[in-house]
Amino acid sequence: MNKKIKNVIGLTALILMALSAFMPFIISSRVVNSQSPQLNPAASYSFPWASSYPTFGVTTGSGPIVPNNWNVFGVGERSDDIPYEFIFETLGIADFMTGQVYPWLATNWTFTDNNTNFIVYLRHGVYFYYNGTLPNGTQGQILWPFSAKDVVATYQDYFKVYGNPFNVTVTEVNPYEVIFHFGKPNVQYALYDLLEQFIVPWEQYANLTNPAAAVIPIPVGTGPYYLAKATETQATFYRNPYYWIPGRPFISTFTYYVGISNAQAYGLLAKGTAQWGGTGSTGSTPFSQLFTYANPQYYHGMASIGNGSGGQPSFLWINFARLNYWPWNETWFRYALSLALNRTQISLGSQYGIPTGAPPTPADFLPSPMEEIWLNSTIIQEAHQVDQYNLTEAIQILESHGLKIINGKLSFPNGTPLPTYTMINYQGFSDTYATTQLIAEDLAQIGLQINVVSETPSQMFGPALDGGQYDLIYWITNAYSPYYVWESAFIPPLIPGTDQPNVTALETIGVYVYSDFGRWIPPKEFIDLWIQAGDTTNVTLLKQIYNKMAAILIKDLPAIPVVFDAYPRYEYEDQYYIGFSTPQYFYTWNVEPWIGGNLLMLMNLAPRPPGMSNAQEVAYTQAAWQDLLAFIYGKANTATPPSLLAMLQPSTSTVTQTSTSTSTVTTTSASTSVTTTTSMSTTSVTSTVSTSSGLSTGVIAGIIVVIIVIIAVVAYVVVRRR
Repeated sequence: MNKKIKNVIGLTALILMALSAFMPFIISSRVVNSQSPQLNPAASYSFPWASSYPTFGVTTGSGPIVPNNWNVFGVGERSDDIPYEFIFETLGIADFMTGQVYPWLATNWTFTDNNTNFIVYLRHGVYFYYNGTLPNGTQGQILWPFSAKDVVATYQDYFKVYGNPFNVTVTEVNPYEVIFHFGKPNVQYALYDLLEQFIVPWEQYANLTNPAAAVIPIPVGTGPYYLAKATETQATFYRNPYYWIPGRPFISTFTYYVGISNAQAYGLLAKGTAQWGGTGSTGSTPFSQLFTYANPQYYHGMASIGNGSGGQPSFLWINFARLNYWPWNETWFRYALSLALNRTQISLGSQYGIPTGAPPTPADFLPSPMEEIWLNSTIIQEAHQVDQYNLTEAIQILESHGLKIINGKLSFPNGTPLPTYTMINYQGFSDTYATTQLIAEDLAQIGLQINVVSETPSQMFGPALDGGQYDLIYWITNAYSPYYVWESAFIPPLIPGTDQPNVTALETIGVYVYSDFGRWIPPKEFIDLWIQAGDTTNVTLLKQIYNKMAAILIKDLPAIPVVFDAYPRYEYEDQYYIGFSTPQYFYTWNVEPWIGGNLLMLMNLAPRPPGMSNAQEVAYTQAAWQDLLAFIYGKANTATPPSLLAMLQPSTSTVTQTSTSTSTVTTTSASTSVTTTTSMSTTSVTSTVSTSSGLSTGVIAGIIVVIIVIIAVVAYVVVRRR
């Protein structure tokens, strides 16, 4: 064969090889951008009859907002993370009390290979969005497609900041699928830690050496709202016009007010400035004196559920590193202390004057919704024997073991009074501090001398609770599942690489521990069962494990079950806005502004149409919830069918849809510049959208044509020169 012909063939082969190497990039880029950004129908909804309504307001207690740094991994972020809940989203949303996980940015997930691989499938058509002042000082929009690349970047930062106890690696399979590979399986960690993490854009978070210290000047999230402006005390949010849930949210604008104090938060609610709150009690003061007096028909407060269901897991920890001596180290003594507590009076005095506002804590330490899901009736019955008030029996138990009450003081058999003990809390937490005082008063009835001391939060959550520098403390713990309640409360730090408790750390005052704050050393069986619970997806097996663990807790009683802190503890008004989870239709426990996953409720909130009856309000709420579920589970292509919009129509006017947007799009191989003029209600917005994008079909075709032409020309020239 002619040498020149061979050269042409060789050149052609090289070009085709280069093209074949380039094609995966082209294809993967096209997959990420297989859907162009679509305006959400909600952007064109108009509720003209709601134009006179107050702007939706939200308030709850939190630290001040840091308006110039929106790093979700930032130091101290969790003290001011309320605004983050509206901007950023998670792969899944777990119900705070039942542990049910709803698919969100993920559509589904599965465990394989003995639970060592956790495969997560991502939702298509989702975009990160921001509109406002860019880091360079100009005004503009950001529109970045959501893909596996963002998920990988998020968890690489996550493990750097929070550690990686199960040696997890995260890998992109394709733009809409990732695998979390566990060196040591833990299903609960996957469901309630990994799925619950805010997902952030790789454009801002990839390759950060120290994610906790990074400065992220603007928040770019996939959530239903974007930040319009913020100060340390309030933030304004606008609806994301490209949000991925069709027709949601209904509320276009809202303001978040930092609740510096309970008094301020209740003042905002009473004035109608805030329509949704998550403010704790001020002790026995009822809602009617805090804010509902201003509009009794439409202003509402909830402290747990009226039948006593609910409550945030909370109990009285005994510091066994200090009190590991007789009689504190005896189960009968702790049982007697439990019987001495008048839980109805404690609830009345600490939770708005409501007798069931703080539901009684059983010896399994689980709130009733969780009990009913995971424990059998026999275990539940045994667990609730300890939460019955019986002062006479409590004294009889103490005296039967040789203890005596002498001059009002509980004394050892030799007549020496037991020491005076210190129980700490923070006076600024008016609900838990009131509970602490009432516990001390009740225990005084059996002769225990207890001083209640208010510590600063920095002292209480550092040297005291974590460092073991206390005698007694009443405080809250995790929820979601028995695994997490018991892990936080009773699973000690383990010696690395083993299933053995780190006894040295537990018994050394000043060494910080971040679980098992009572420094109880549980039986080996309890730890083994907990490890087994983390390594199974079998619900039947999980129930068996949880019942065995509950039986151990009932037998040993490692803490004093008192009352749960009220949960939900939230406030709402339905004169102007509807869709709240209420006793009339209670569809989710994620109802407080501070709780992760409150989007389950926020997505259903809407302006109340004039003339809507209470029955119609409940019917709307039920329909809105069911339509939302149908969409997120892939059973419907919209969350807002015409039937739901019809329920938001007053008798004298209708919900209208104004004109849609028109776009002029200019595409290059590197990026896409979109100029969009959008008409929403009466407001006209002209904006420039910068978006990371793959190559368009036209560009791909052009590249291929150019390459073919080059090959043809070279071949023609070479042949002619033969």
